[in-house]
Amino acid sequence: MSNPSVVLQRVARDFADAIPQADVEAQHSRWKAGIGPFEEENQIEMILDELPADRAGEIETEVPYPGNQQRCDLVVETDGVSLPIEAKLLRFRLDNGNIDPNMYKSVFSPFPERSSSSMLTDAKKLVESGFDQPTGLLGLYYEKNDEEYEQLRGEKVAEKFQRDVSYWYDIDIETAAIKPFDGLQHPHHQHGAVITWLLSDD
Repeated sequence: MSNPSVVLQRVARDFADAIPQADVEAQHSRWKAGIGPFEEENQIEMILDELPADRAGEIETEVPYPGNQQRCDLVVETDGVSLPIEAKLLRFRLDNGNIDPNMYKSVFSPFPERSSSSMLTDAKKLVESGFDQPTGLLGLYYEKNDEEYEQLRGEKVAEKFQRDVSYWYDIDIETAAIKPFDGLQHPHHQHGAVITWLLSDD
């Protein structure tokens, strides 16, 4: 049986390897070329299409939460491990390179809203769900070239998110992986990382 942390490391590596492949033909009708401007659901679909068949076959999408109508983005079934994972974009820059005024809230807000959830509230939702523990989170992080805010770089975002989960909730969390990717087409979303976290209510 695989260790859940190892599974999250492998998923992060597989996604990071697939993103440049998905980027090659990623054309948006409104934004500049590249995978970066696409929304989370579209990016996940494009990434999964580029995974080797055996890896993609381990991942089920839009899996219902036990006992309710909500759906979990990904569930990885491998080597005796069933690992539910919620995914979020960590893209703090718009298509034109300016700061996205809504992204910070969609990642770090601890306040649940009826129509949407943040990555932070997703952590609480996963741990309180009927899914077996542990569970995971996956962030698709894009970094602007020469990003002037050091706090918006991948390692800093991973560290802050881990601190915020610990601050707001009684949840054990560790950063499982930060797997970089680069060489993408978009002028402001050329590189980044796939970041995964392991959650547990132990």
